Amino acid sequence: MKKWIITTLVLAFLPFVIRNIRNNKTDFSDSPLTVTSGELKHIDLYSPEMNETIKVDVWTPDGYSKHVKYPVIYMHDGQNLFDANSTWNHQAWEIDSVMGKLIATDSIRPAIVVGVYSVDTTRLSDLMPEKPLKYLATDSIKTFIDKYMCKGLYRADEYLAFIVNTLRPVINENFSIDTTMQATSIMGSSMGGLISIYGMCEYPQVFGSAGCLSTHWSGAITRNDDFPEAMRRYLIESLPRTGKHRLYMDCGDKTIDSVYIPYFHAMNALADSLGYKNERLMTPFFPGHAHEERAWATRVAEPLKFILKK
Repeated sequence: MKKWIITTLVLAFLPFVIRNIRNNKTDFSDSPLTVTSGELKHIDLYSPEMNETIKVDVWTPDGYSKHVKYPVIYMHDGQNLFDANSTWNHQAWEIDSVMGKLIATDSIRPAIVVGVYSVDTTRLSDLMPEKPLKYLATDSIKTFIDKYMCKGLYRADEYLAFIVNTLRPVINENFSIDTTMQATSIMGSSMGGLISIYGMCEYPQVFGSAGCLSTHWSGAITRNDDFPEAMRRYLIESLPRTGKHRLYMDCGDKTIDSVYIPYFHAMNALADSLGYKNERLMTPFFPGHAHEERAWATRVAEPLKFILKK
């Protein structure tokens, strides 16, 4: 009888215990970063996929309401998005300022931005798409690229799995999110642009749009023609053909961006040939723009208006 009572009590309180354990793991705090509009929350979230804790910032717009379902954009290199005073080069995307102005002028739908911090020691390993490697012409090229990886490891698939399977449920549970594919986007620059288009290909049921700024088409190294060809072959097979996905790709012509120009034009033509046309594809070119956060801040309004079109 006593055992039955104890068992009943345990079963009765088990959901409460699980819920509290989960809440303890997803405890958001006010971010110490300064934003000019909206509110910024921070969380250190353990990733079982990557076996480490990842820092994440979540920006909500002014007037955020739990009674409204908001689109969401998952962005890479989250430490560079909001506050230039906190970054290594004193530059930031100024997402809070740009989003605030676009929302205030009724240019976009109010949205939530989730900034996933990169890990300095493993960034290349985390953002270098894995599956295109099978299209490389020779093993010697892969061996060459391996030298630029963290201990020869590739973790892009694990990184994306963290965003989709661990982070996204936490965001959906703690914020008022429109969880449909059409309202969920992924965006970044450089290697972040590369992992964004890869993410939409790998999870087409999750990400309806990809924003790719100054995409590092050459992969883990700056000058390399073999990986862009492998990526092209991968995209031919994997780029979603639902007629509902949208793709933004841009490029500047200064510093490292100058290397991307032929790849940029080739990938734009490829996307067009695969059915990404008109309102589903945007590919602006920005003369005079260098490969830096300052440049991305001046033009990030373009992909935001494209992705969050009213």
